[in-house]
Amino acid sequence: MTAKEAADYMRVSVRTIRDWVKKGLIPVVPVGAQEYRFTKKDLDHYIETQRQIWQPRSRRSRGPKEKGNGSTREKQDA
Repeated sequence: MTAKEAADYMRVSVRTIRDWVKKGLIPVVPVGAQEYRFTKKDLDHYIETQRQIWQPRSRRSRGPKEKGNGSTREKQDA
């Protein structure tokens, strides 16, 4: 697939695809001096490796608001 097709498949811009290629993050198949193609298998592999690396941030639990924090509701009630 072309860079445009790869970008559509990955839901990123063509520029992002080109940046990933320059950084060596995704392999390419050269088909000319400045042209290359991607395989779905390689893109899927990249997606899987990113899924394994990425870990969602844990949400910090926020306790109840303390009285006297200056909220407008408390000022109205006072």
